[in-house]
Amino acid sequence: MKTTLLLLLALPATAFAQDEVPAVGDARNGGKLYAAQCSACHGDGGKGGRSGVALTDSSRMTLLRDEQVYAVIARGEGVKKEKDHKFESKLSLLDIWDVISYVDTLHLELGGFFPDASHYVAKEYEIDEHGLKRIGDAAGQAPKDKKAAVFTFFKKDDNPLLYVPQDPIKLDALKKKDKVGYLVFLPFKTTGFDGEIGVAMDASGKIKKLAVHESVANAELVNKSLSRFEGLGKKGQKEPLKPGGDKTMAQIATDLFPVYLRAMETATMYDRDENERTWADAD
Repeated sequence: MKTTLLLLLALPATAFAQDEVPAVGDARNGGKLYAAQCSACHGDGGKGGRSGVALTDSSRMTLLRDEQVYAVIARGEGVKKEKDHKFESKLSLLDIWDVISYVDTLHLELGGFFPDASHYVAKEYEIDEHGLKRIGDAAGQAPKDKKAAVFTFFKKDDNPLLYVPQDPIKLDALKKKDKVGYLVFLPFKTTGFDGEIGVAMDASGKIKKLAVHESVANAELVNKSLSRFEGLGKKGQKEPLKPGGDKTMAQIATDLFPVYLRAMETATMYDRDENERTWADAD
């Protein structure tokens, strides 16, 4: 590619014939193609480069489906074009899917948090004044950034995870009883770590999984510490999380608490939308 992959969140999905999309791309080959064709704009390992668009940003990247990323690479859909600059991609269909496979390894994936889920919806929400007050009262300070994407998961059948668009008819098929939880990606800084964390909670707000990307420094140690928070928390949580352990764990708990509250209150904004949509449902 001779230009950046500036990915827009509102790209239209692209339809493919069943036999037109490779089942699995070759991430190893995709990494080589990325280094040759994409790294000049997006930097080594997708960390941003001169484009400023980090492909390691899980919240941004998981809002995009693979077919949307394909449309960006193949046809330049959603690319911010420089003056007198023509988008040009010389990659074949299979090569593009190899690049997509590689890019998918650079950020946290949805499936790792709710492996049994069959459907999910995704939308960015802004915490309202009531949620901000609750965070401030519990953590001492409300977050400056009030927006985040919420991924809400449902278990309806045993099929592979399927994205459900913001279409009233399709959303109506997702019932509260089938909801298994929420996932929010947020910035997190603590002892030995400064980056992005995935906060997965069940429908009651209980922590299901916390994780950072395996490629970051100290990832194994950080994820091991974060696993001790599983089962803690609830909607309306006011008391600090107490996983037990030494001073390091106590510091992680202190640093994690406002992040968890922000994730929970952002998910609450999804609940508000859901309640408005389903108030007349029999169940």
